[in-house]
Amino acid sequence: MARKNMDSREVGLVIGLIFARYFLHTDDLHYGFWPDDLPVTPDNLQLAQEHHSDLILSSIPDGVKSILDVGCGGGALARRLLDRGYEVDGVSPSGPLTAHAKQRVGKECTIFESKFEEVKTAKNYDLILFSESYQYMKLERSFEQIQKLLNPNGYLLICDFFRKPKPERGPIRGGHRWEAFQEELGKYPFDNQLDQDITKETARNYDLVNELLTEVGVPVWDLIFAYGEANYPKLTKALRRIYRKKID
Repeated sequence: MARKNMDSREVGLVIGLIFARYFLHTDDLHYGFWPDDLPVTPDNLQLAQEHHSDLILSSIPDGVKSILDVGCGGGALARRLLDRGYEVDGVSPSGPLTAHAKQRVGKECTIFESKFEEVKTAKNYDLILFSESYQYMKLERSFEQIQKLLNPNGYLLICDFFRKPKPERGPIRGGHRWEAFQEELGKYPFDNQLDQDITKETARNYDLVNELLTEVGVPVWDLIFAYGEANYPKLTKALRRIYRKKID
């Protein structure tokens, strides 16, 4: 078999899974959902991720039996869906993540190791779910595929971030423009059942990121450059000059 190139985002997700499993004892890859009464600490991240999954589970309409979990990551959410009695299949373009997901779900579901737009199956589903994975989809091609794989009167559930006009840039990059997504969505016969903004409850993850950078990242970074300036002053000076903007 030809060896496929590995996307940098795939590498980041696999590293995140390894980090989360070892240090945080979780294999969820999505953001946490932090209610007002839940302190934002590393110890509570797993609980916040469970709240995130609970929100998705509570949003699944009655009568849904079969679900396609697109971008199923390490299989944590698929496992919870299976435990709730749903028939579940997954989509994961990442070999390492697919292998881990298969360990979580066993033979209870099929995981398509491909991009969503390239999934080939005769199955159709009552609900297609994107949990922080729709940002990687192509708008037009994804909706064409959704139409092929969704049962008549089926549901589309997307929990992800989108870009809205802002006076200044936020810490998150990427995601589809909200207006472009709404325009594409309007071409298809979907009736909106739920539109919920959970920015406040998920943005609190960046408090953890800030703490990690402040308490760990910056001291390590400073130590590396102190070592470089002491032992390789010319090289370190050149690196600082070349990558000044990125370093800042």
